[in-house]
Amino acid sequence: MATIGVDLGGTKTMAVLVDDGVVQAKAKRATPVSGGPDGVIDTIVRAVTKIDPDGRASAIGIGVPGPVIPGTGVLPAAPNLPGWDHDVPVGDLLTERLGRRPIVVDNDVNVATLAEHRLGAGVGVDNLLGVFAGTGVGAGLILDGVLRRGPRGLTGEIGHSFVAFRDLTSNGPGRGELDDYAGRRSMEQKARWLVEQGEDTVLFDLAEGGRLKSRIWAEAMDASDALCARILDEAAAALAAAIASAIVLIDLELVVLGGGLVERLGESFRKRVEEKLMERSFAGIATPICAPKMGDTGGAIGAALLVESYG
Repeated sequence: MATIGVDLGGTKTMAVLVDDGVVQAKAKRATPVSGGPDGVIDTIVRAVTKIDPDGRASAIGIGVPGPVIPGTGVLPAAPNLPGWDHDVPVGDLLTERLGRRPIVVDNDVNVATLAEHRLGAGVGVDNLLGVFAGTGVGAGLILDGVLRRGPRGLTGEIGHSFVAFRDLTSNGPGRGELDDYAGRRSMEQKARWLVEQGEDTVLFDLAEGGRLKSRIWAEAMDASDALCARILDEAAAALAAAIASAIVLIDLELVVLGGGLVERLGESFRKRVEEKLMERSFAGIATPICAPKMGDTGGAIGAALLVESYG
């Protein structure tokens, strides 16, 4: 039976119609920058209706950018979504609009990791961590072949794990969390702070007054910009530190490292993280890091798999 998966992101919303693991149709919409939750819900409904106008899909899975209150379909305040400053019952709102079909809601990185486990880089691996770095850093955890969420939905919030022993107030913004080093938003804050201290960089020239998107970091890296190289080296070290801690805590077999920032920086950055991870490995036990295989539709496909995951 066909199912629908929706990947709701801060900039785009992707919906796919999946039958037996194969994408039959897809639709992409820009996530609205105004209109609050109502505007976002409208966008999801339009994308779903586009690929399934007759409502033949049996159920719908939604991946959202934030920790979902388990079993409720409620997404609390989500800073990457416009006007999303309160708890929003995503599941109930969409059920009313989409023919009262079963709807399951989960974190976007959880569903991307589920897709990699079932159909992508993690096929055949029962214990893996999917780490995705973009605006912030999130993770999904598969243990004994099962996607783990935790009683409060906090499993995988690796961006908020601490990789420094003290606050970073003397060395720029942040307080020592992984996000402070490897989240694109915090990396930009760090770069601006360093420029205010008198350092030079081509980052802001390349951005031409805009935000430091992943593409800008890749271009500055290719230009051998010293400040960019230092921040990226810190990002790689912080990712390695957080991943190393996860490995010794739960004995992971594989790490899938992706996300918009990592994909833009390419295989050289991923290898840098892997090298730094090896330096931190316990008893010389290696855990490989690989790239995701599911591509742009991975999150949406994983959301479609949610339906089966929840049984």
